[in-house]
Amino acid sequence: MVRKYSKLKQIIEVILIFLLIISCNGQVSNKKNQVLNEDKEQTKNIKEQPPVDFFDQKYFNGYKISFGDEDISEHPYRYYYNYENKEIQWFAISYVPKNISLHKYWSIYLQGSSSNEATQSSTIEKIINKDLSSYNIFAVYIPKKYLDISNGVSEEAMFFKNNTELYFYLYDALENKWKFLKKTQTNAPLIGKRDFFSKQFPELFSLKKDLRLNDNKNISETENITLLRNFIFEFSISKIENEDGNEIQKVKINLKNKETNKIQVIDFTPKLLVTQFDGSSANSISYFGKEQSIIKSYQEIEGGHMLIALDVNFDGLEDFAIINYQGSNGGPQYAYYVQKANKQFVLDSYLTENVRFFPSEINKGKKILTIIYPSGCCQFQTSKFQIQSNGKWKNTYSHLENIK
Repeated sequence: MVRKYSKLKQIIEVILIFLLIISCNGQVSNKKNQVLNEDKEQTKNIKEQPPVDFFDQKYFNGYKISFGDEDISEHPYRYYYNYENKEIQWFAISYVPKNISLHKYWSIYLQGSSSNEATQSSTIEKIINKDLSSYNIFAVYIPKKYLDISNGVSEEAMFFKNNTELYFYLYDALENKWKFLKKTQTNAPLIGKRDFFSKQFPELFSLKKDLRLNDNKNISETENITLLRNFIFEFSISKIENEDGNEIQKVKINLKNKETNKIQVIDFTPKLLVTQFDGSSANSISYFGKEQSIIKSYQEIEGGHMLIALDVNFDGLEDFAIINYQGSNGGPQYAYYVQKANKQFVLDSYLTENVRFFPSEINKGKKILTIIYPSGCCQFQTSKFQIQSNGKWKNTYSHLENIK
C-alpha cells in the first residue's frame, strides 16, 4: 500500500512539474509576443507621425553648408544630435533644390569665397527663404539603436551602424506638417548629396537641365529662380545673323512675377559675346539687400557674372545687369535694367551706353557708383556717377592714372 502511494505521489509531482514548465514557457512566449507587439506598434507610430516636431526651436543649432573644411554639402541642411536626450537622439533636415539650376548654385556656393559671412547660418537662411517653394524639405530620422557609440557619445566619436534604418519625411508647407514617405536601410546616410534624395524620390525633382539645346530651332533655354526675390527669370537663347552676316546671340527674357504670375517679355541682343549666354544661378550673383552702406563688388576683368542683381539707382527696388559685351581688355560690359513702381523693367540707356562696366563700389549713402577699368595698355580709368534728385545721372569724377 505504501509502495502504491509513493508511486502515485511521484506521478503527481511529474504532472505538476510538467504543468509548471508549460506555464513558464507560456509566460516567456507571451512576453516575447508583447515585446514584438510593442516594437510593431512603435514602428507603426513612427510611420504615422514623426517622433518630434523637427522644426521645434529647441533642436535648432543653425543652418550649414559644409561638414568640414574640405567636405562641402550640395545643399543647405541642419541637424540635431544628443545621445542623452530621451525623446530623440539624431535627425537631419535637408533643403534639397528641386531643379538643377538651384542645385548648381549651392554646389559652387563656397567656391572662391573668402568671407566668413557665406557660412553664417543667418546668411544661408536668407537665401533659402527667398523661395522656399523651390526646395524639397526632407527630414531624415535615425532611431537610437542604430547609433554606434563604441568610441564615445560625442558628435565626433559617434558613427552609424551597418544596415541603419532611415525614416524619410517631407514637409508639406500647405498643411504645415511632416508627412512620412518611406523607411529604408543604408550603411551611409549621405544627407549632403542631392542624389541621395532624388534617387529615392525622383517624382519630387525636376529633370530639366540648366541648358537645354534644341537642334531644330537652334535655341537653348536656361532659368534662374533665386536671383531676384519677387521674379523668376526664364531665358531662351537663339543664334541669328546681324547686318554684317555674323552670327550673334539673341536672348528672350521672360520675367515672371512670383506674386501675380504676370510675365514681362524682354528681347535683348548683346553686342558681342564670345561664350554662350547662361543666366543660371551658377553664373549670377546678387548685391541687393546688403547691409553695408558701401558695397564692394568683385567682378573680374576677365570673366565676371553674366547676370547680376542690385539696386543700381538707389530707389529700394531690385534691378539687374546683364552681360552685353565680352572680349575687350577692360573687362565685361553690361546692360542695365531698372525696376519701376509698376514692377516693370526698362533699359537704363545712360548706364548701358556710358557707364557700361559694373561698379567696383556702390555707395548707398551718397548714391554714387564708382567704376574702375583698364584704359589702353598701361593706365586705369576711375569714374564716379551720382544719381540726382531728378533721377538723372551725373559724372562727378574722372581720373586717369598710370599702372604702377
